[in-house]
Amino acid sequence: MIAYCAVEYIGAVAVPILTGFPESDIRHIIRHSESVAAFVAEKHMDSVEEIDKSSLHTIYTLEDFTEKKLKQNTAKELEKHIQSFLKQKGRKPKDEDLLEHYKPEEDELAAIIYTSGTTGHSKGVMLTHKNIASDVVNSIKQFPIDHQDRFLSILPLSHTFECTGGMMCPLSAGSSIAYMSGLPTPQKLLSAMATVQPTAVLTVPLVMDKIYRKRILPQIQEKAVIGTLYKLPFFRKKLNKVAGKKLHETFGGKLRFFMFGGAALNVDVETFLRDAGISYSTGYGMTETSPILTINPFGKVKVGSCGQTIPGIEIKIHEPNPETGVGEIIINGPIVMQGYYKNEKETERTFLDKEWLRTGDLGYFDPEGYLFIKGRSKNVIVGPSGENIYPEIIEQELMQSPFIQEVVVYQSKGRLLALAYPDYDMIDQEIDGKKESEETESRIEDILDEERKKTNERLPHFAAVSKIFEQREPFEKTPTNKVKRYLYIPKNDVE
Repeated sequence: MIAYCAVEYIGAVAVPILTGFPESDIRHIIRHSESVAAFVAEKHMDSVEEIDKSSLHTIYTLEDFTEKKLKQNTAKELEKHIQSFLKQKGRKPKDEDLLEHYKPEEDELAAIIYTSGTTGHSKGVMLTHKNIASDVVNSIKQFPIDHQDRFLSILPLSHTFECTGGMMCPLSAGSSIAYMSGLPTPQKLLSAMATVQPTAVLTVPLVMDKIYRKRILPQIQEKAVIGTLYKLPFFRKKLNKVAGKKLHETFGGKLRFFMFGGAALNVDVETFLRDAGISYSTGYGMTETSPILTINPFGKVKVGSCGQTIPGIEIKIHEPNPETGVGEIIINGPIVMQGYYKNEKETERTFLDKEWLRTGDLGYFDPEGYLFIKGRSKNVIVGPSGENIYPEIIEQELMQSPFIQEVVVYQSKGRLLALAYPDYDMIDQEIDGKKESEETESRIEDILDEERKKTNERLPHFAAVSKIFEQREPFEKTPTNKVKRYLYIPKNDVE
């Protein structure tokens, strides 16, 4: 936080890098962005110390900001670069200028954020000071926070959702922030929440999904009678309410809301949160929009929706389907990026009429202005009679199964197929004891097929899944925890 705010304050450009990026990508970003200095944690120092053919002059350790000179450069060269920077901005370079810094204009570049898209191509999103500040101000208008709020930060600060929503928004509102180190496993998260007693937590759906499936469901299902009753809506609400009361205390007893971003909540998890009386909100955004676009109003959340448009921007549905209202979501407003760094061709392709940002996401608005996302335009599958099939919706339905952790749906040879990474702990409980390897494998196949049939009952006939294959290792993901679909969907229509 200190490093980021200092860089922005003097009018330089910040280039946040997710630690989950491969080392080759980290070095490419440093070279491509022409970065001159880097703030690096000691454990990641190897990723940048020996980098060649870059503009990098100096490295500072994030632990104590001590300077590490690169062997081919000196601190004097960094000072020369700062003097040159001041000169470019029309300031006469003097020694005191290093203290009396240049004050940036609102339309000047503030950050270049390299996306970790699921297509395998990383692009540098250029955001101005106005982009980021506008998103902060209008997000707080849509979802008020104040100096009494206490945030627990568990996501990487280099991710634009946490940077804007979990750092800049609470700083602007005078809220306090507590930081948790390491991965937010359910146990570590609950321990931190008990200590911090936060009023607000920004997170991704996967975190709550794990808490629900690893802590709540097993307790409910350990007794056969209660597990059976849980399938009935009346008893489910009662049991969820009891579980929610206990969970709220486990969360520290002060929680005002969870804010989920990055992906859609699974319907069963969202149902649990509502039944349990745990306040939450969802939103929608993308790096190219600083990133927050919509927020579900506090106390007026609609299940399955990502909320209403924040003030100050326009969201339209481009070329909507006359019957369903579904079309591509396009954006206009002060939060929209300048473009992709050193990539004019991709920038032109992303803008419609040089004004509206094309998101590549498909969705529709309901009569009350709530936005519903159907999926990515590039992932849409055309059904046997020309129907649009959204694999993300089928995946959400499949993941309501306690036996499926992750899944990718695709079409091959005219059939809808799924590749699922099972929850082996839940399957072991179902099998009830160890058995021979072949028997276990056969039982897993049976369980997945049973879940397929249950899911198909809730889907239109043209979206029915023909078969589920077992994925024995977790799917490879981007640093923001999105599955790299292109690695698993067969090419050339071959199974």
